[in-house]
Amino acid sequence: MDVSFVCSGEEPFKMEVGFFDTVEDIKRKLQSCRGWPAAAMFLVHNGNVLAEAGGDGGSGTERYGIVEGSVIHVVLDGRLQNKKEEKSKRRGEGSPTLRVTVVSRCGAGRVEVAVGARAAVSALRAELERARGEDGFPLPRDGAYFFIHRQNVMDEARSFEWHGVATGDEVVVFDGSVTRAPAC
Repeated sequence: MDVSFVCSGEEPFKMEVGFFDTVEDIKRKLQSCRGWPAAAMFLVHNGNVLAEAGGDGGSGTERYGIVEGSVIHVVLDGRLQNKKEEKSKRRGEGSPTLRVTVVSRCGAGRVEVAVGARAAVSALRAELERARGEDGFPLPRDGAYFFIHRQNVMDEARSFEWHGVATGDEVVVFDGSVTRAPAC
């Protein structure tokens, strides 16, 4: 059966879930499809947190009344996300500062930037847009560029910490865009 999944900051999507799938099965499917760590997920359906296996009558979708067209909310890191906490995380407040070197393949440019380890990579885009105005850092005018760290495309919704970026690392800016495979 197709079930819709909603996660804060992500586009809702549908995924096939079996009637007898356990909560662990669903988390493994989400981890495989989205890359979210299963251990860091809480699943919520109709206001109830879906419990993992226990001795109280099973933990399959049938126990929770999940049917075709149901909506399951995914909460990452086990936090109920209040707005203030979420904004602070996006800006990387309270996280260690990393100094990274950004190299542009859109022209000859190199700049050292300070970013929060837990800040989303999208914060780097904003910082580089400022550097373009101040220092003339070369970026494509249409905003179509992406970041590479250690030969991996960086997801701008994820943190530098998630990507394994450390102080002194190099992040490379490439002209163009990246397309992703369709959601599972």
